[in-house]
Amino acid sequence: MLDTDFEKYVKEIRGVLHVGANTGQELDWYVNKKVSRVIWFEPHNKSFAILQANIAEYKNHEAYKIGIHDTLRSASLHIASNSAQSSSILPFGTHRNHYPRIRYVGDQGITLMRMDHFLRNNHISIDDFNFLNVDVQGVELNVMKSFGEQLRKLDYIYSEVNKQNLYIGGNLLPEIDAYLDSHGFSRVALYMTPKHWGDALYVKKSLL
Repeated sequence: MLDTDFEKYVKEIRGVLHVGANTGQELDWYVNKKVSRVIWFEPHNKSFAILQANIAEYKNHEAYKIGIHDTLRSASLHIASNSAQSSSILPFGTHRNHYPRIRYVGDQGITLMRMDHFLRNNHISIDDFNFLNVDVQGVELNVMKSFGEQLRKLDYIYSEVNKQNLYIGGNLLPEIDAYLDSHGFSRVALYMTPKHWGDALYVKKSLL
């Protein structure tokens, strides 16, 4: 988390849509921030089971065992050896060079859904949420596109980003910047690792 930049730019978090939850590593942060509602999305079977156990005591947290994508309804999730944290529906690209000890160890068929369809089908209002946290190993832009015009109702987007094709066919930072700029967001913070991936924070321009 870009904590210093969060304190500077993020004024209020009404609710969080967290896509690519793994086991819920950000749970304590959300609890400390007293976020009113969090919906977690994690399609990997084992990670989802741990996530459910981790959030069980929090009534305002829900978890769904699906992935989010703008066009695909199903896919094969390639399970990574690092507790599934590098798992993706995309093949490894330069990730293989940067992290040679991490490999895919199996596949799992997963269900995917557009976010706007998910919200409508579950009678959930986007107005309850103003923060998107997305970490889906190369398909972050696909998640954003799946909101349709409802993306404009968010205030903050926190996303993993890549400057290099760590995953073959994955979205790169300039593409995400351009798409979010066209939907009313500005990138206000960026942290990149030496391995050409990192985290970016986007804020609705009207809030700046």
